[in-house]
Amino acid sequence: MSTFPAFIIDNVDAIVDEWEAFARTTGPAAANLSVSGLRDHAKVVLQAVAADMGSYQNAVEQHQKSLGAPEPVQPGQVQRTSRLHAQHRFEQGFTLTEMVSEYRALRASVIRRWTAQLPTADEAQLAALTRFGEAIDEGLTESIAWYSKRLEDSRNLLVGAFAHDLRSPLGAVRMSAEYLLRTDKLRDGELRAVGRIVSSSMRMGRYVNDLLDFTQTLLGAGLPIVRGTLDLAALCEDVVDEQRAAHPEAKIEFEATAPVMGQWDAQRLSQVIGNLVSNGISHGEPGEPVTVRLRAGAGEATLEVHNLGDPIAPAALGTLFQPLMQGRGEGERRRGASGLGLGLYIVREITVAHGGKVGVVSEAATGTTFTVALPVA
Repeated sequence: MSTFPAFIIDNVDAIVDEWEAFARTTGPAAANLSVSGLRDHAKVVLQAVAADMGSYQNAVEQHQKSLGAPEPVQPGQVQRTSRLHAQHRFEQGFTLTEMVSEYRALRASVIRRWTAQLPTADEAQLAALTRFGEAIDEGLTESIAWYSKRLEDSRNLLVGAFAHDLRSPLGAVRMSAEYLLRTDKLRDGELRAVGRIVSSSMRMGRYVNDLLDFTQTLLGAGLPIVRGTLDLAALCEDVVDEQRAAHPEAKIEFEATAPVMGQWDAQRLSQVIGNLVSNGISHGEPGEPVTVRLRAGAGEATLEVHNLGDPIAPAALGTLFQPLMQGRGEGERRRGASGLGLGLYIVREITVAHGGKVGVVSEAATGTTFTVALPVA
């Protein structure tokens, strides 16, 4: 009786015939694909699996593979073939579910044919069956990883392009509203309406910038940091004044004892301060102040933003700086919060890019304090 790898090679055409009949029913991409375009990839995957099964594998290597060991520096034939298969299926319009179903059908077809011609199964044949399953799982895992990464990158590029394209019309809205504010022909009600357009467009602009930064980090580019000599105290004061103008109903206090000089990116740290203050206003107790404190010492500057109000739930603290995660429930989110969950993520990414650290303490009695520590140099 032939070995399992030899059985696959000898019966590959019959296996692919059976598999093709099933694959045609999985979705429109497979149904409309040419015979060669559908069959060839399944045949190549089976041949790679057979070659992998025919190669020597000691007990330690087999155990590591069964546990899903990390990919070696030089990927094997199954991994290379599976990546190529995923790339072709992505380009041919297959969904992830359709691609996964291919591996399931191949596995079922081979096992059914192999076991049907066995009068009895000895230990070696069962071991070969196990190794076949591991090889198929290895290929499936590699295909899913490649496909998912490509899908995620495509989605991130789409979000980034959409956010980038929003900048121009949003800028036009803001500039037009600011022009109207400079005229002397508007009545009180009209002035308030135009003022709301300006403040809302500014807030939308911040959300768009957060989306652009978010997609940039997901695509692996990181946030660019352009350092220059900066008085962080003066920058804090400017950002606090902007927040006061944008939130006239809020009380924002700023405390700094002296100029705090260092080598930082002014534009990026403006985002950090603005996001933390906006967060304090959105989640703080109405009527209570949001306090911004800045101090320097021991080669670093420390920025604190404090607000009173309901504390952050302990269970939410672990994911507070993760993207698209909200530390508070929908009912606790106050007017002005975007709901995207990107503000604190951007704060962390900018702080880390400066070599700094960010943390938070939140208690019912003392309120919530976000702390950003930045090296001076």
